[in-house]
Formats: sequence, C-alpha cells, structure tokens
Amino acid sequence: MESVAPNLSNLLSPILGAELISLAGGLERLAKLPASSIQILGAEKALFRYKHGKGTPPKHGIIFRHHIVRSAKSKHRGKISRFLASKISMAAKADAFTGNIVYDELKREVEEFVSKVNRKN
Repeated sequence: MESVAPNLSNLLSPILGAELISLAGGLERLAKLPASSIQILGAEKALFRYKHGKGTPPKHGIIFRHHIVRSAKSKHRGKISRFLASKISMAAKADAFTGNIVYDELKREVEEFVSKVNRKN
C-alpha cells in the first residue's frame, strides 16, 4: 500500500486507505470521486434508507474508523469527516495522477482544523 498510494497510507492508515480504494473500485476512481461521496463510502445502506424517507442522512461512512473522527464529539463528527474527506480526495489525486508527496501538509491541515473546531466549542 505504501508504494501504491503513499499519501493515503500516511494520511489515514494503510488498511483504511486500502479499504477506501476497494470500495471506490480503484485508486483512479477514488481520485475522481467528489469529497462528498468519499465521506459516505461504506454508508450506502444508510444513505438509501434516508432517501426512502426512513432515518437521518449519514455523516460518515468508513472514515469513521479514523481515530480523529472516532474520537471527536458527536456534534463535530460530520464537520470533521467532511474536511477529512476533502483531504483524502486531494491525497488520492496526488497518488493517482501526479505522484507528489503531499501527506505532511494535508495531515497538518487536518490537525489544525480539528484543534480549531475543538477550540470553538
């Protein structure tokens, strides 16, 4: 996983990155997905339940397994998972198309955002 998608591996974890790639159908397909779709990957059943008028919309799918989302207060999880999904999208694009190593900057941005959200409330 480290050689295929180093940015995803280091931003998330190798296992979580591999699961996202698998759910999306490949690294290039993951890179082409919008962040809103990445955010709810793995929560398709809940999404369709919501679309049929039963339940609430899902805030996060498989990225809930990331320690930052899992350890956040429940009222902040949606906002944090949305921001993390946007950074996952950037990391996937870098891995699939450019090969640039950007995970240090992305990880720093995520940590700053989480600390800012936690400071506000």
